[in-house]
Amino acid sequence: MRRFTRWVIPLLAAIATGVCSTCAYAQLDWHGSFTGDYRLYLHEGGKFSYAGQRFAFQPEAPLGPAKFAGEVWLDLHGQPAVKTLSGLNTYGSIFPWNLEVREAYVEIYDFPLDRMDLRVGRQLIPWGAGDLVSPTDNINPLDLAKIKDFGRRLGSDALQFSWYPGPVTVTAVYVPVFTPARLPASWVELFLPELAGLSEDKVILNLPAATLQESSFGIKLAGRIGGYDLSLSYLDGRYDLPAPKEVRGRVEQITNPPNPLENLILEEVSLFFPRRRILGFDFAGELGSAGIWAEAAVFFPEKVTTVTKIQLPAPYPGQTRETVVLDKPYTKYLVGTDYTFPDGTYFNLQFVHGFPHERGAETLEDYFLFAAEDYFLFALEKTVLNGRVKIIPLSGLLAVQDWEAVSKNYAVVLAPEVSWFPVDGVEFTLGVNWIEAAGNSLFSRFRKDDELYLRFKYSF
Repeated sequence: MRRFTRWVIPLLAAIATGVCSTCAYAQLDWHGSFTGDYRLYLHEGGKFSYAGQRFAFQPEAPLGPAKFAGEVWLDLHGQPAVKTLSGLNTYGSIFPWNLEVREAYVEIYDFPLDRMDLRVGRQLIPWGAGDLVSPTDNINPLDLAKIKDFGRRLGSDALQFSWYPGPVTVTAVYVPVFTPARLPASWVELFLPELAGLSEDKVILNLPAATLQESSFGIKLAGRIGGYDLSLSYLDGRYDLPAPKEVRGRVEQITNPPNPLENLILEEVSLFFPRRRILGFDFAGELGSAGIWAEAAVFFPEKVTTVTKIQLPAPYPGQTRETVVLDKPYTKYLVGTDYTFPDGTYFNLQFVHGFPHERGAETLEDYFLFAAEDYFLFALEKTVLNGRVKIIPLSGLLAVQDWEAVSKNYAVVLAPEVSWFPVDGVEFTLGVNWIEAAGNSLFSRFRKDDELYLRFKYSF
């Protein structure tokens, strides 16, 4: 951490110097926020699930037909990361922190052609019409470091061309190098539970090569017809979550001959990131006084075959089997509506088939890839006291994995909260995350992680 600090501080100073020297030529605009977030488990005897602060800085420097924009996060973790005695004399262990460049790009207008804009650098490129979840939004990799923050993604180092020839906008995106999703520390238990307990040194992760052939690209056509915004998109890239390619294991003693793999010991697992092509469509508009939107994405995955090799004790021969876990096209889709009542109460409802981490039309028992489930996302909010208090009594989701056995395959997430804005720029929020689930869906892993949270935010 000391070595890291030695070069980070001079780097920040150099950036600040560069920004100041550029101010003579470009108008520097910036804003930011400081947020404190404290979360307490309701079933762990007062244990904090998270405590920390975040400083978000968003600069923008326009200059003639171009501008620079970005976003930087400085996270100050409130829980010490001291693991050994020597950590007690290290500032970075007592006060752990990390710096993230979420976005940093340059945008040039009318370049290289008239009515064409070029954006180069790390950027968020959201596609789709959905709120928080969008089946057609697949360019940026998932950011699941805090898995309960739905919809968060990492920026992609990309080139984006936007062309405005007339009533139709054409957007082309090129991502030279693949970037995987950022996963939580317990990602194996969450996304590949059949590998739970396997030590990290026995997992081989095969990233795509940084070559031209492994690049991703996409194109989107967008326009407006009859008061509705519509778009058609195509993306060729890779899943940002890994899948098992080869599994090796052994059985030292067979105690149950009808089930010789009962005492299976995993020795090595090879993971990779399959390729997929996605064809998407979305629209958004108004129907009367209500907003409506919908989108659908058809996924065409490459054929994914998992090879399992098991060594058995003599005199039993070893076993090798190949299982096709993904090869057929499948569809994710979403429909949503929102409405503001005459008294100012706002209501939002979405039906989603397939969350971002899910793929395939059906779940295979031995190779857990999370087939697409059905979700209802909802929110009801009301602002009172001249905008000083916002109450969200109803917010969350209902997930159903199997409609023929709902009582055994469901998840309910409720997140009511109340926010207070005592003065301009200041916000205090008190809320609860409550989860009830049955079955083996992703949300069932969090059934004991109910939280009470307090958050304050100062925006400037």
